[in-house]
Amino acid sequence: MMLRPILVIAIFMFALISHAQTWTSELMNKNTGNFYSDKIIQNFSFAGYHRGEKEIPLMEANVIDVSKAPYKADNTGKKDATASIQKAIDAAGKKGGVVYLPAGTYLVSAGMNDYCLLIESNHVVLRGDGAGKTFICNTSTSMRSKAIIKVSNGQSWSTEGSKQWIVKDLMTATTMIPVKNAKAFEIGDLVILRNSIDNNWIEEHGMLEYWKDGGPSLKGLQYCREVMAVNLTTNELTIDIPIRYALKTAHAAAVHKAAAMVSEVGIESLSIGNKQNTTEGDWSDETYNTPGNGSYDCHDSWAILVENAVNCWINKVSSYQPTGNTSTAHLLSNGIRLSQTKNVSILNCVFGRPQFGGGGGNGYMYRISGNENLLQNCTADFNRHGFVLSGMAASGNVFHRCIDRNTGSQTSLTGYSKTSGSGSDHHMHFSHSNLFDSCTVDNSFLAAGWRKWGGGTIHGLTAAHTVYWNTISNGNQKFAIETQQGRYGYVVGTSGNKQAVRTTAWMEGTESITDPVDHVEGIGKGATLFPQSLYTHQLKERKQH
Repeated sequence: MMLRPILVIAIFMFALISHAQTWTSELMNKNTGNFYSDKIIQNFSFAGYHRGEKEIPLMEANVIDVSKAPYKADNTGKKDATASIQKAIDAAGKKGGVVYLPAGTYLVSAGMNDYCLLIESNHVVLRGDGAGKTFICNTSTSMRSKAIIKVSNGQSWSTEGSKQWIVKDLMTATTMIPVKNAKAFEIGDLVILRNSIDNNWIEEHGMLEYWKDGGPSLKGLQYCREVMAVNLTTNELTIDIPIRYALKTAHAAAVHKAAAMVSEVGIESLSIGNKQNTTEGDWSDETYNTPGNGSYDCHDSWAILVENAVNCWINKVSSYQPTGNTSTAHLLSNGIRLSQTKNVSILNCVFGRPQFGGGGGNGYMYRISGNENLLQNCTADFNRHGFVLSGMAASGNVFHRCIDRNTGSQTSLTGYSKTSGSGSDHHMHFSHSNLFDSCTVDNSFLAAGWRKWGGGTIHGLTAAHTVYWNTISNGNQKFAIETQQGRYGYVVGTSGNKQAVRTTAWMEGTESITDPVDHVEGIGKGATLFPQSLYTHQLKERKQH
């Protein structure tokens, strides 16, 4: 009994010492400021399904078992089940429901479509019995620009509904949007805030030599938001999530109603794979535009493609090696792509082993071109690029506790060949204001650099205001993070056996474009960083208020 006070004191002293050894970023509470000139750690807590304010639902109403009449989808892996599963998906789409695939192997194929299975209605969940139990195997090996599962209603963020000009330069992370006439909008509207990239914008960002007259291909900033309030007196809209970069009147900043988007669609608890392409020949980087090559047939193919969607999810889905794939390939090329999406969650997924990981956008396991999406507890293994952000529509995305291993790899026909690209990166055209939080790279790295590669409009300035928080890095790479962002970028805390950060230019002469040098602190001190997760800390604080 006499030891108890001593034990209490010891525990108290240990807690004090432990607390004293922790540290936090000098920018921790610097969440406001001018996008063009200031250091800003933005609030990333809005990412994911319903802004992180709701859990992903377990839908239990209207469960359709595809193995039973009238669908009778074969789950032995002997007969094609595409038509049966699609019929069940279409039935679920009429009033919402779960398309249930009991354990087994379901063969699908694309035929003349650009997909094998299409989900185009709201409130549809495609559910298996678990990854490693329910297998969707695509037998089509000519999948150029096709997807095994496609979620899309055919609409686009480029379709403009009621449109109003923004009447004031917005240079900070604001939710208050002044417009010419607020009567055009109602509470609950989904809207797109956007600008037009002209040579003035390009010159302001030091890219006139490289992007002159490239505005149409750059497309412009795009923020999909929900209208939370309309003030007819001041002609102001209140939106649900702050903008992620400056919107200026000189660059035709405007708000328009979004076209109808797919919502409340889930894909969960299954494995997905593709029969390998057996075409002999050249599988090297730049062979994908030559008909007759296996790489031509694999180019730009996807396991799952989600377009024009809001509040959807992919949970507990993994790639796998179909029987007979001697190359060890799981997929022909790419894993999951989100394009023009808002608040989609990708959780607990594992993707890897593309057959082709060459140029032109192949061998990416997760490619994000949307807003405020959450990738949590996801793994990319053996690929060209594990996690990729592409284009000006890619902002506010959070990668939390994700793992990227063994990039720069493809299986081709032999099981392994090296690709020219590697790492997880901001790949092209000013994707910005994203967060990599508590992520691990093994034999890989994270990057947001100035890139000279690309087609007519080179990748160039790939990022601004992205945060790398508490990165764990091990393996044979030289750096944990390579960052050369426009305006500012931020690295806070690294650990592992490869802790170093590179802020120097990849291409000589680009330093003046990306000055000032990105903010870096806490190299080798990630294990004692507080908070360990910026995303969960910010989400907890926002919910408490």
